Amino acid sequence: MFFRKPNMGGPFRAHRCAICPYMMKADYFTDPSGSKYSVRNNVDCKSSNVVYAVNCRHCRRFVYVGETGGTLYQRHLLNLSRICTQHSYQIAEHFYTDGHSMGDFQK
Repeated sequence: MFFRKPNMGGPFRAHRCAICPYMMKADYFTDPSGSKYSVRNNVDCKSSNVVYAVNCRHCRRFVYVGETGGTLYQRHLLNLSRICTQHSYQIAEHFYTDGHSMGDFQK
């Protein structure tokens, strides 16, 4: 996931959170078509009502854009659960294809 977070470098490390290591600081991100999007809000794993982007470290590309009314923490756990149990969701299907692993999941 890409989030604007002033005065912090690299991944977040809040309160031993399970998802903070997956979060990246960014002012913008670019989708596969080359469209560039600004990251306008400062958020963390406790933020709710957000749009998030997921990347694949293996493919080095943008995989999924989602939104949640709940917290990012809750949504991230749901996405990881779907990947682990190989549910038929777009985000999960990508990460259980050949050559991929949970380690490739990058929000």
